[in-house]
Amino acid sequence: MGACIFLYMGFVVSALAESQKIKLATGTDYAPYTDPDLPGGGVVSQIVRRVFEEMDYEVEIGFYPWKRTYQRTLELQNDATFPFAKNAEREADFLFSRPINQINVRFYEYRETAKNIQTVEDIIGMTYCQPLGYLTEPELTDLIAAGQLSRFEATDMPACFKVLGLGRVNFVLANDFVAWESAQAAFGMDGFDRIKPAEEPIRRAYEYLMISRQHPKGRMLIDQFNNAYGSLLDNGTLQQIWTDAIGKNAKPAS
Repeated sequence: MGACIFLYMGFVVSALAESQKIKLATGTDYAPYTDPDLPGGGVVSQIVRRVFEEMDYEVEIGFYPWKRTYQRTLELQNDATFPFAKNAEREADFLFSRPINQINVRFYEYRETAKNIQTVEDIIGMTYCQPLGYLTEPELTDLIAAGQLSRFEATDMPACFKVLGLGRVNFVLANDFVAWESAQAAFGMDGFDRIKPAEEPIRRAYEYLMISRQHPKGRMLIDQFNNAYGSLLDNGTLQQIWTDAIGKNAKPAS
């Protein structure tokens, strides 16, 4: 009997240990936020890992193409994915955390052929590039549906900037940090000098961690994540991660 009790207790401890592992999925070529070749997998990967460690989870992060990342999490092959923007389709299938990344979204043109795009009205009749698996920005959806804007899809954001430089598209819509990193990847160290940003962003947006609504612990994990994120935000831990990765002007989403 004693041996049976010992074996049973060992099973319980093993099961509890297993329950504290969390399998996360994120995408590639989204510097400086997520990519397996970046230190710590990118600054947002570092943030998410640190939050789950605060929750006493052993964290495993897998990097996949964005569409596969989305599908793996929907089918519960991974517990959560990040960083994703919200839309109605996603909210039907996923629970969302508090914001984990804040971005400025703006138009980028190739400087040599720029037409000085500043507003949505300026892009009617044009073609733009969007990476596969990326959310179509709401400001562009109606124009595409009305046939007033054409969308070219490339494998990733650096590829979009390459086709921009080749004149195959008129603009790319991206956030500031991603545009800077992607332009360098596409054109070299002087990449950012070769693209022209619009003076003002068309909007400021947020990205989130999301968990399938079918996940048996989904709501609990979201609540725990939000609480742990708030604690690390308050004590300055998240600010230090952003400062170390990007610089003192980078701020965590709050």
